[in-house]
Amino acid sequence: MVSRLVFWIGGGLIGLGLIGGLGAMIFSQRHRLRREQQLWQEERDRFHQSIVAQHDRQRELEAEIDRQRRTIETLRGLEAEIDRQQQVVETLRASEQRFRMLTDQLPVGVFLSNIQGECRYVNDRWRQWVGLTADQAAGSMWLQAVHPDDHDPMMQAWQQAVEQAGEFAANHRLQSSSGRVTWLSTCAIPLQDRAGRVSGYLGASTDIADLKRTEETLRASESKFRSYFELPLIGIALTGPDKRWWEVNDRLCEMLGYRRSQLLRLSWAEITHPDDLAAEIGQFERVMSRKVESYSLDKRLLRQDGTPIYVSVSSRCVRRSNGVAEYFVTVVQDITERRQSEERIQHLAQYDALTGLPNRALLDDRLRQAVLRAGRDHRMVGVLLVDLDHFKRINETLGHAAGDRLLRDVVGRLQQCVRQCDTISRQGGDEFAVLLPELGASDDAARLAERMLEAVAQPYRLDDQELLASCSIGISLYPRDGRSAENLLKNADIALYRAKDMGRNNYQFYLSGATMIARERLNLETHLRHAVGKQELELYYQPKWDFHTGAITGSEALIRWNHSQLGLLSPIRFIPIAEDSGLILQLGEWVLRTAVREIGDLHRDGFAGLLVAVNLSGRQFRQDDLAEMVRGLLEETGFDPACLELELTESILMHHTEDNIATLKSFKGMGARLAIDDFGTGYSSLSYLQRFPVDVLKIDRAFVKDLPGDASSAAIVDAIVTLAHGLGLEVVAEGVETAEQRDFLHAHNCDIGQGFLFGRPMPLTEFKQLLARDRAT
Repeated sequence: MVSRLVFWIGGGLIGLGLIGGLGAMIFSQRHRLRREQQLWQEERDRFHQSIVAQHDRQRELEAEIDRQRRTIETLRGLEAEIDRQQQVVETLRASEQRFRMLTDQLPVGVFLSNIQGECRYVNDRWRQWVGLTADQAAGSMWLQAVHPDDHDPMMQAWQQAVEQAGEFAANHRLQSSSGRVTWLSTCAIPLQDRAGRVSGYLGASTDIADLKRTEETLRASESKFRSYFELPLIGIALTGPDKRWWEVNDRLCEMLGYRRSQLLRLSWAEITHPDDLAAEIGQFERVMSRKVESYSLDKRLLRQDGTPIYVSVSSRCVRRSNGVAEYFVTVVQDITERRQSEERIQHLAQYDALTGLPNRALLDDRLRQAVLRAGRDHRMVGVLLVDLDHFKRINETLGHAAGDRLLRDVVGRLQQCVRQCDTISRQGGDEFAVLLPELGASDDAARLAERMLEAVAQPYRLDDQELLASCSIGISLYPRDGRSAENLLKNADIALYRAKDMGRNNYQFYLSGATMIARERLNLETHLRHAVGKQELELYYQPKWDFHTGAITGSEALIRWNHSQLGLLSPIRFIPIAEDSGLILQLGEWVLRTAVREIGDLHRDGFAGLLVAVNLSGRQFRQDDLAEMVRGLLEETGFDPACLELELTESILMHHTEDNIATLKSFKGMGARLAIDDFGTGYSSLSYLQRFPVDVLKIDRAFVKDLPGDASSAAIVDAIVTLAHGLGLEVVAEGVETAEQRDFLHAHNCDIGQGFLFGRPMPLTEFKQLLARDRAT
């Protein structure tokens, strides 16, 4: 037990000793560790201070490096700027070199001076003119080389330019050191410094020696021209493209009764007689469009007092290098006396010297034209032959002087009986012929004959003697009694002899075949009233050929009557009957409606734009509701009005003019085209072309049939084409039957051709086939 206790105590003491040793060891180690920790801490503080110091040195180094970098960049910028400045200097040096090379090669002399005129720079051309070297020219006065005769005015002009700080310009002579003289044109502009003050002048001089020589040549030429221009025998003028007088000579002023200043304020159109103006404007426009270079014509000019004079005008165009008309040289010669002599000769050739009436030749011409128009318009023409009864006995009893006086008195009474459009002609001796165009009916001729019989039968007083006379009259009618002027006159003469056989102092119609004609006429009129309802009427179409496009562009609608017994009838058989009976209004409306419908169908079948021309008769044109009927028809069918052309004759238009203008304007308002048919066969004034809003002139076939061989027909056709184009109108030539006629019309700028050469009038189906073939070629 004790041992056990001793063991435990011994063991405890040993454990305590071990623990104490261990504690001492731990304490010693702890003290050592604390010291080492303190040393480490101190070392760490020193290391940290060292790191901080290194960081400070690094920042200082980095700041120094940054300063060095900025210094390097500054140096590099300075180097780049130096390079740029060197490039600028090189550019300026090259620019100056190019400038000097350019100015030395210029065909003008260039100088640069101060405001005193001392040269700072001159180019080679200037030095060559002056005859100085570059060193000699530098600092010298540019004015010192001016020709002595020009020096003072040049110096004054230079000083004035400098004082006003303005530009300098002058033409002058320059004299070189060798004495050579050159004409120059010098211009100098002021140069300003930064403050805006004039510091010098830049000048340029051009050699104008050739120009001066040209001026001298022109001056001599003008002097020579002026000597010709003022010739006392003829009028000479320069006129512009605006038709105004630019220059006139004394003879022209004297001829027209104007002072030069008055005439130069006018144009030649203003003093041209209105009836002659269109013809000259047509010629003038041909020159302006470069079709011809000159023209000549006879016309009337109006003097200042209003009296007309006949002149022969020849005008030639002078053009610029580009072909544009610059001015006209016009020669005007007074031909009044010659024209009056020609008119007297012409009058004697066409008029009876005793009575002043148209003679046999003129009546024959008018009768032929009346027959042509009547055939076209389907109207009647009357011819009356009037013969004084027992005139030979009056001549033998009272003498030829009394007989002549009686003839003049008879003429005066006959003239009071006729219309303005009628013609009375003396056929010779005591026989007179009366032409009655556009008769409405045969009764009109009978009534006129009765008036003449009554007028001639009134007593005459020759000096103190009363005289009684009578006459016999024979009448023939177109187309009943003949279709030519010769037959009508012959048959009227037969009727005249019949009147004489029946006791004189009466009138008689030509009777041969009259009964048969009257029966035929009545029969045709009866059937014609039912022709529309029986669908016996048909339209034929005659092609119109466009010379410009070389194709068919339209047609004229022509009525035909498929009579149940007589077969196909021409309009000349039934249109006069329709006119007299009033059926023409019904037929005319049928033609319009049918043409619009059938051509409208062609438009929809692929022939768009095809024109159709429809004739309007005189009676149809004068109906009150014609315009409204046409307007309603166009609206109803939707037909393009621009494809409808309405044809009228001159004779229709010349009656009831104001009403006609209103109707024509209505048509134009719808958009329809208007044509004057058979132009040139009437006696109306051309002034109506300016009043009526027409689009087309149709040249009568009478002027085409003898082309190109007949010079008169060729001149008439050319004049009509020129007149029409001058008025902006289209021209259609009728009756073209030969290739020669076609080529002539084409060469003379005719627009449209119509005739058998291009196609006869044909039914609609054949016309459509012709169109298809034409479009296919």
